[in-house]
Amino acid sequence: MRPKRAKAYKKAMQFYQQSFGFRDPYQILVSPDFVLEGVAKNIKIADALKEVVGNKVRLLISFCGICDVRKDSEYKDQAITITREFEKRRCTHKDPIAGTSCISEIMGSSNEHHYCVAAQDSALRAKLRSIPGVPIIHIKQNVVVLEPASEKSQSAGKELMQGKLGPSTLESQMLKTLKEETRDQTKRNPLKRKKKKGPKGPNPLSVKKTKKAHVAPKKSKNLTSTGTQNNSGVVVDAKST
Repeated sequence: MRPKRAKAYKKAMQFYQQSFGFRDPYQILVSPDFVLEGVAKNIKIADALKEVVGNKVRLLISFCGICDVRKDSEYKDQAITITREFEKRRCTHKDPIAGTSCISEIMGSSNEHHYCVAAQDSALRAKLRSIPGVPIIHIKQNVVVLEPASEKSQSAGKELMQGKLGPSTLESQMLKTLKEETRDQTKRNPLKRKKKKGPKGPNPLSVKKTKKAHVAPKKSKNLTSTGTQNNSGVVVDAKST
């Protein structure tokens, strides 16, 4: 298989996993006409299906499908040998009906069992495209191919993913109630506005103390040699003494 095609198939199966809950091993419901076409084209059916959807698969065929394979045909013996390796999927038909019709009834309208379907019948594949979340496989020329997801699957997958990512109804109601309670409590107990304070002064511990200016003691004026000052501050003439 080409790398580009393998990458596309891997991405497609991841879509079915994330959107519709598919898990490996993938269950592939095989139509008898797919088996007969594979034998006619010399395709190793089990290996080809593993390559398309992943290494882990469970191949199933209904009892009606087994009856179809056993009908006289050019590839009857090989087809019977191949289907012996498949798991048998019970159906509700006591009298066998066409294998494609049996698959249509098994699938119903929702594919609740997460089946992939390998079929050649164009009418069956058209019906399967109307069911959300059905990987459809068929043989084109000599190659087993996985169809792109149908529009029904894409739109349903998008809605399911949005539901998973968004809150549930219960969560939404709880969030709404919580918001209302918070709003009511805020109205009853409004927050007091804080008074704006002025700029803070400097840290007293970080401010250097101002040094006191040193004041020199006053000296008495120089007296002339003609007199001296007594203890009372009166100048006495030296000559008079």
